[in-house]
Amino acid sequence: MSLFGPISRPLLDEATTPVIRRALQRARIVGNFASVQVLVQLVGFASGILIVRRLDQNDYAYFTIANTMQGTINVLADMGISIGLLSIGGRVWQDRYRFGQLITTAQHFRRRLGLLAMLVVTPILYWLLTRNGASTPYAAILIGGILFGLVVQFSLGILGAVPRLRSDISRIQTIDLTGAIARLIVLVICAFVFLNAGVAILVSSMAFLLQYSILHKYAAGVIDLNAPENADDRVAMRGFIKNQAANAVFFCLQGQITVFLISFFASSATSVAEVGALGRLTMIFAVMGQLLMNIFVPAFARCQNAAKLRWQYFGIVGSVAGFCSVVIAAAVFFPNEFLFVLGNKYSHLQRELLLMVSGTVMSVLTGALWSLNASKAWIAGAWLYIPLTLATQIALIPYTDFSDVRQVLVFNLISSVPNLLLNAVLGYRGFRSWQPAG
Repeated sequence: MSLFGPISRPLLDEATTPVIRRALQRARIVGNFASVQVLVQLVGFASGILIVRRLDQNDYAYFTIANTMQGTINVLADMGISIGLLSIGGRVWQDRYRFGQLITTAQHFRRRLGLLAMLVVTPILYWLLTRNGASTPYAAILIGGILFGLVVQFSLGILGAVPRLRSDISRIQTIDLTGAIARLIVLVICAFVFLNAGVAILVSSMAFLLQYSILHKYAAGVIDLNAPENADDRVAMRGFIKNQAANAVFFCLQGQITVFLISFFASSATSVAEVGALGRLTMIFAVMGQLLMNIFVPAFARCQNAAKLRWQYFGIVGSVAGFCSVVIAAAVFFPNEFLFVLGNKYSHLQRELLLMVSGTVMSVLTGALWSLNASKAWIAGAWLYIPLTLATQIALIPYTDFSDVRQVLVFNLISSVPNLLLNAVLGYRGFRSWQPAG
């Protein structure tokens, strides 16, 4: 009984139902997306494990090096473009023509940066492959497959912003699932006929091409892909690229540093294969990454309410941290079950498994903070990541044997701490200075 009389049931329902309805609707969207993404990642995981088990360790080492350098080129081809897409797109996504201008402008910059990155990184890729035992013709085949996939990925990455900012979850799911299933089916067929690193890379590149064709058809129906570049967007993109260039170069090196160091210092390709195989197990984090990229970060980018923004930020970061804690606990208590799926060649890597998972957790948490900060352009001062990380690594050099997998993983884990702390500070500062648009 209230001091002011009984509370009317209809009045109570009228006040609370919209809130509950919205919460249930969001939970249903997240749940549906997560369930499909679990399926997508299971299919992708099956593809990865098939490759791990079917390839000998030398061939899998080549596959790992090629994929690592592909990731490096992708980062170098971005250099702040994705930040601009989310930051500007969060304001113009409802305008078909204006959103089309943004996409056209971003495509222009991505292709130019991508070509430059290819010219710089391809010789390094060739050197790493041949240093670890690949013949010149085989290295050329691997490089050709990687470059073909990259050309497709450059456009795929830009157009992917369209369904994300429009929150078209079903379209994202269709594209992801179609690519994953097609890749697995072709890999299974190849496993019974002929499968090596070159074939595996070519299959992945063809899956990217399939996804691009679906995404391009969708994007053409909801935005104006023939819209010209926008002068204001060009200026803004140049600003993002200028501000993020040094950070992007350094980040792409740091993001792949484990494979770089092992490829350079290890006496055999076996160590590279071990790092690559352990990396396959961390695909469990991919579901969380897809939720962030396709649901949480775009919603955060669109939000223009201060109180709601804070709840979203801490809710997203807290969810990521909780998920990461569960995975670490599983790696501690069930290492043999994790390693079983890789096969007998990698069953001795229990300690290395925990180090790899811990390092990935640090990267996932840092990536979540960075994605949220970048979606609101809260990135001023991000350059401090470079000197802070370098200082940490210089201090670790005397104590690290870079030919040993375990010690390189420890080096990578500790090196990631400064970036995590810096992004937390950037988020705090962003909230203090943020003003809603308009």
